[in-house]
Amino acid sequence: RSSLRASREVQALQRWFPTHRPLRTRRRRIYVDGRTTNELNELLKTKAIGEVTARDMYNFSCMHYLDDEPMNAAAEFFGLQGGDPSPSPSPSLHKVLDFGAGFAGDARVMAAEYPQCEITCVEVQPHIHDAAKHFTEMLRGASGPGGVADRCTHQCVDVFQTDVVGAPFDHVFSVLVVLHIPERARLWAALAASLKPGGTIYIEDYFAARPLTEQDKAQLAGPVACPYLPSHDEYLATLAEAGFVDVEWEVMTGRWLPFVDTRLKAFRAAGDRNARVHGAALTAELDLFYSTVHQLFTRGNLGGVRIRAKKAAAVIGLAGGALLGDGGGFLDCDWRGALFGRGERRCDWRRSTSR
Repeated sequence: RSSLRASREVQALQRWFPTHRPLRTRRRRIYVDGRTTNELNELLKTKAIGEVTARDMYNFSCMHYLDDEPMNAAAEFFGLQGGDPSPSPSPSLHKVLDFGAGFAGDARVMAAEYPQCEITCVEVQPHIHDAAKHFTEMLRGASGPGGVADRCTHQCVDVFQTDVVGAPFDHVFSVLVVLHIPERARLWAALAASLKPGGTIYIEDYFAARPLTEQDKAQLAGPVACPYLPSHDEYLATLAEAGFVDVEWEVMTGRWLPFVDTRLKAFRAAGDRNARVHGAALTAELDLFYSTVHQLFTRGNLGGVRIRAKKAAAVIGLAGGALLGDGGGFLDCDWRGALFGRGERRCDWRRSTSR
């Protein structure tokens, strides 16, 4: 393919994906912008848009640990079966809500590889929602009727304010999103309200494995954008209050620490590529983020958990309110809102890198 064709395709996509901007001093940038755009541009140097698959976009459009293991573990828990898509959608499709879907890397691959499901991606950040939707539309020509683009849909929704269209769902999937939202009781009630009675929920999240030090709290509230972290007991109590039962609590810390260690080392070993693809400023921001997460897990007070649970027949109702962000990306923060910082801080979210 000619370089001219590649250049035109990249230019056409720029209007959909935000480009990296320099750091601002008045409002603190937590997660960084530009990584997804840059990696997409690299991909389009080797493939035409019509040739791109959900797997091609996966590594730079999902933001969690252990690659596709969380998605596959959730699919197994939900009772999904892999295989070739049927010529037409099945009337018994599993309805999955991907809460805090971000760029929807997991949702597209789940839709591609588990054809018995249809996935609704909920993302509160409008520009991330728009980009994720366009990623999915890129697959429409290759997937055909009943394919990924038909079974992976997108809604820009604040779940504290607006019901998700299509609720109630059979399943909820959310990985490394909840950690950014301190009002847990309201959040779990909102997610429970989106589930059918007996529906299942799969979550991966942080928790306080031991009492947090002041350094832990500062790093969590800063680069990681995690203003509140419950203990094991506090976490389970809010799940129970929202009507979740049969809770399985699988500690993941011992597996996540080697992952974040390898991620940091690999990122630093690829210094020349990072500088070429991302530039010096973005590379420095990513390094700060990866190293901060590594330090937190290494000290041992931060824990990771994989949660599987089921909604009981009766669920606590949802109080009114407004969700300011779903925790999917970096934050531009000031101190006037109601949700973040427990009535102190408001954050505008922009997601583009793994947590």
